[in-house]
Amino acid sequence: MLKPVPFGIIGFGWRAEAYLRIAKQLPHLFQIVGIVVRDPAKYEHAAEQWGVTLYSTPQELAKHCEFLVAAVSKTSMPHVLKEAALLDIPLLAETPPAFNDEGYQLVSSLIQSGARIQIAEQYLLQPHHQARTALIQSGSLGEVRHVQVSTAHGYHGISLIRQWLSVTDSSCQIVSRRFELPIQEVPHRGRAAQDRLETEIQDISIITFGDGKSAVLDFARSQYFSPIRHNRILIRGSKGEIRDNEVTRGLGANSYEDVTIRRMQDGLEGSLAPLSLRELRAGSECVFRNPYYPAQLSDEEIAIAEVLTRMTAYIASGESFYSLSEALIDVRLSLAIDESIATGHAVNVL
Repeated sequence: MLKPVPFGIIGFGWRAEAYLRIAKQLPHLFQIVGIVVRDPAKYEHAAEQWGVTLYSTPQELAKHCEFLVAAVSKTSMPHVLKEAALLDIPLLAETPPAFNDEGYQLVSSLIQSGARIQIAEQYLLQPHHQARTALIQSGSLGEVRHVQVSTAHGYHGISLIRQWLSVTDSSCQIVSRRFELPIQEVPHRGRAAQDRLETEIQDISIITFGDGKSAVLDFARSQYFSPIRHNRILIRGSKGEIRDNEVTRGLGANSYEDVTIRRMQDGLEGSLAPLSLRELRAGSECVFRNPYYPAQLSDEEIAIAEVLTRMTAYIASGESFYSLSEALIDVRLSLAIDESIATGHAVNVL
């Protein structure tokens, strides 16, 4: 039997806890050796709760790990990436690798350094998004030239757009606008919501790529947590389209079919099996099979587990799954969206 992969984490915030939960659910696959924090005394209680060892420096922890995961604030991330590159520490970095022009320039300089860095862009690996990607790659939708994504903000949404449109560079024109809307207070990371209104921010962007492909990115942050805000996906191909989980595709002259992407989920109603996703099906076709069944993981946790699995393969083979250069394209377009919102003008990205 293969031994679990030992890895460590830099940072002990909300995001780091996701990796701790996954390692606890999948101890045969992953082992968290320890966590790097600036002030060990501050995190002694949390470390005891999770049963992890605290370290003061990445260098010290890296000696005992296959790789480290950087789960730090976006302001700290560029400097953590630079340090890992200088020390030749294999690093899986949470998104975004940079959040402003200064950080973008700093991190861009690392691309040619040979740094062993991959980015934990998990949205592409969430089960329903993997299912949509599988349907596109099967060819049953024909050529996809337009998508509308309302499921994640900025660089996350852009990563999905580029994947589904098969766009590999950053050349495009972006027109973006920001709107403020009233919404019932949203629960957020464990905070209880009260029965009152607050303001949500909705950003809408039209993105036109050089080859005529196009996309709409429409998102409000409340969609991450609010039960009254739903995600929406539209993927239009020459032979069919996907609307959320509904698929319509042509079967030849004057012949069409409608199928639904359905969850095959254990642990519901009378099932005594663990609450775990088995697979997703579109009609009789399996479009996603959960490699971590029967672990009780959310879709987000399944995606993060897959990121860890691919990082393990990257360490062994050197085969990139989401490189720093790929992630920086997403960041660059996200910054262009912010610029268009701020100026009210179209932004051309070369």
